[in-house]
Amino acid sequence: MPIDRPCSTARPAERAGTRPILVRMDETMPTARLAEFVASCPVPARARETARRYLLDWLGSAIGGAHLDPPTILRGVVEELGGTPQATVLATGARTSAPLAAMANAAASHVLELDDLDRASITHPGAPVIAAALAVAERDGAGGAALLEAVAVGYEVCIRVGEALGPSHYEHWHTTATAGTLGAAAAAARLGGLPPEAILDALGSAGTMAAGLWEFLADGAMSKQLHPAKAAHDGILATLLAGAGFTGATRILEGQRGLLAAMSGSPDPSRLTAGLDALTSGGPWRIEGVSFKVHASCRHTHPAVDAALRLRARGLDPADIDAVHVRIYSQGLALLEGVEPTTPYAAKFSLPFCIAAALRHGDLSPARFTARTIEDGVTLELASRVTFAPDPTLDVLYPACWPSVVTVRTRNGAVLEERVDHPDGDPEALLTDAQLAAKFTQLTEEQLGAAAAANLARRVLQDQPAPSAADLVRAATAGARPHTSDMRAAVAAGEGTR
Repeated sequence: MPIDRPCSTARPAERAGTRPILVRMDETMPTARLAEFVASCPVPARARETARRYLLDWLGSAIGGAHLDPPTILRGVVEELGGTPQATVLATGARTSAPLAAMANAAASHVLELDDLDRASITHPGAPVIAAALAVAERDGAGGAALLEAVAVGYEVCIRVGEALGPSHYEHWHTTATAGTLGAAAAAARLGGLPPEAILDALGSAGTMAAGLWEFLADGAMSKQLHPAKAAHDGILATLLAGAGFTGATRILEGQRGLLAAMSGSPDPSRLTAGLDALTSGGPWRIEGVSFKVHASCRHTHPAVDAALRLRARGLDPADIDAVHVRIYSQGLALLEGVEPTTPYAAKFSLPFCIAAALRHGDLSPARFTARTIEDGVTLELASRVTFAPDPTLDVLYPACWPSVVTVRTRNGAVLEERVDHPDGDPEALLTDAQLAAKFTQLTEEQLGAAAAANLARRVLQDQPAPSAADLVRAATAGARPHTSDMRAAVAAGEGTR
């Protein structure tokens, strides 16, 4: 017997201009319920205002990371592919199709490792979701409120799918790539005004395209930027196909050969729809629990980095350190264990390098991850004295929190210790709007100028009504660099970071 649909409204009997509905939606099934939610759930003002913060944070990473090698190379391919000029590549101001613009911008937003992170789903939702939402909103001339709604809806779907897939999925699959594809599709479908039946098809196509494996870590390869890039691209592609009548699996999440069955050793389908009805009556939206990042490294390193920085603030002199040992939850070892700082990007996953760089410099900003800094002898010598191992007592807390304990033995035999369960940026250690604006300015002032960056941050966070997609793109591309074809010589000459 069908249960009440969340946030239901009247819907068309069939998709205008496509095909008759041949299969009725089974509204008791999780994927169908999510499709109904995407189509019609009102987004409360609190969630929209929260979405402003994540939109600003994503823009900072997308603008600040655009000049690095992986997104620069990808933009070159995007230019070769071409496309109807619908949306803007932020790095260059070039216009291309919405899927390709989203692909380029998503890659740029993920490369600094400063984009947001949801702990429960183990995803970076902003990279695929906001990239897709901004491109579609620009294509369709959407206003700021519609953009913010789409972001909140996309985060909700992305995070719920990631939660349902669970930590076992993360052992092999990059959840940002997999769950992110469905989140991107949800955001694009919301902006496109698709009816629930078409959204169900879009989710089906998005789910069957979802992919992204962790094997790239063994080589320090660039695949991690490809993951959100393809998720954003494929999410939009799925909605375009659905709008044209292309059908998708109606049970792509819960089906016997669906995403949860195929990609998770211990799925929890209940997480897909738990509390979904309460979102219209004041229940918390998933976007409200997402963490911001203050260090330009893998999020699994952040608790230990914060602990090391707290010891440094207590007067610890790196020159006095004899040994550093980090106790960490074992789930984080899958990404961190055995990684050497052979490239600037690999260094972001090297826990000893991150600890050493933070202790030496007092921060872990993007400046710590360049071709020169990863060869710095002083940092590498200190990193050689950092060891880490799993602690079963910390495992039980994951993924609700990602704790680490750092113990330092000094040359005179003193032992110092610091534990961090919630690094700066977690909802439990929330960044203020002023801190987010300062982060945005730091990441973008080279491209935009400090005054323009600060003004854009203020507009995103405070303007009423919220800036439209077109307004945001104009402001964000004011300092756009030459087109990718003009940048290739710079990369070849060694001005990139690889």
